[in-house]
Amino acid sequence: MVIADIAVMPLRPYGSEEEMYKVVDRCIELIKESGMKYEISANSTTVEGDLDSVFELAKRVHSLPFELNCERVITIFRIDQKQGGITIDEKLKNHR
Repeated sequence: MVIADIAVMPLRPYGSEEEMYKVVDRCIELIKESGMKYEISANSTTVEGDLDSVFELAKRVHSLPFELNCERVITIFRIDQKQGGITIDEKLKNHR
């Protein structure tokens, strides 16, 4: 089990924040549809799952803005993995 942050920034051709967030919202919907545990934060969405599934989801999330006619996308993908696995709840147990 790993946890990973995914942050997608569609850059063009969107001229307004509202248009950009429509793409971001669709990416979040894709994460919700994955069936993986997730938590949305101000700058990224954290997902929890096996390594291969998390990588595949990140790839799909990164590709989605292009399917929505975006010309350029920056995606930041950060993974936390430890022997025996890690969960979102375990990582945040001291902060809840």
